[in-house]
Amino acid sequence: MSKAAREAFIKAAASAAKKSEKETGVPASVTIAQAILESGWGEAHMGDANNYFGIKAQVRNGKIEYGDVASGYVDKITKEYDKNGRAYTVVAHFRRYKSMADSFLDHGKFLTRNKRYAKAIAAYAKSKDADEFAHGLQKAGYATDPGYATLLMSLMKKNDLYKFNAK
Repeated sequence: MSKAAREAFIKAAASAAKKSEKETGVPASVTIAQAILESGWGEAHMGDANNYFGIKAQVRNGKIEYGDVASGYVDKITKEYDKNGRAYTVVAHFRRYKSMADSFLDHGKFLTRNKRYAKAIAAYAKSKDADEFAHGLQKAGYATDPGYATLLMSLMKKNDLYKFNAK
């Protein structure tokens, strides 16, 4: 991907991430870095689903629920892992959004509504330290990659993403 394409993605993502941070308290720099990792610089956001974070819809009582921000869902083949680390393929329901901004907002709401991320949210509210927030996400089990926080911080530093955080 060209430098210009990466810069264009960051510019588009920054607006959505800053808006999400105002509403949810999730640092814009981390949101952008996660979107880069999860969507491959925006090239894999599930087509017109605009899902930059791979947030799934849930089945409850036989009904597919996709929250108050998403506009529906799409079915996609995805790889999952069992407790022993063995991969298997399933068709999963992923949330569909009208825009990048809606995807980013729902990501922030997902983190703030999930109690396992409460410590990271509270710590960032106090310190405004996005690196601490990235470590908090990893400690809370956001990703199974043991280097997830390091990957996020590397992207934030290399692309000067910290400048998008609310002061």
